[in-house]
Amino acid sequence: MKNSRKAWLVFRRILLILFVVFLINYYQVESGNYQNEINKKTILTEEKIKEFEEDVRNGEFVDIKNYTEQTYVDTSNSVDNIGYKVGATVDDFINEKAKIFFEFLKKYFT
Repeated sequence: MKNSRKAWLVFRRILLILFVVFLINYYQVESGNYQNEINKKTILTEEKIKEFEEDVRNGEFVDIKNYTEQTYVDTSNSVDNIGYKVGATVDDFINEKAKIFFEFLKKYFT
């Protein structure tokens, strides 16, 4: 009886730690501290605007990619990195167990 109670306490603590890590990562994403490739913002500086207007006046070929600057600020920290590693590990574990489970089912239904 004591071993099952101890195992349950350990399981609850691990679950609580994983939940706290999830909440921290969720807060980071929702607060905007985490930027990914899709949300990169482009900045059109005053110099580039003048250069763009000058090229339009001269009738040159204009491509907006030549006038924008992409800025990327890395806001990751150790908590983000730990959360990413834990998430990737859990994902790998679940995928592997799902493969084993479906292989087991396949043996009995084919």
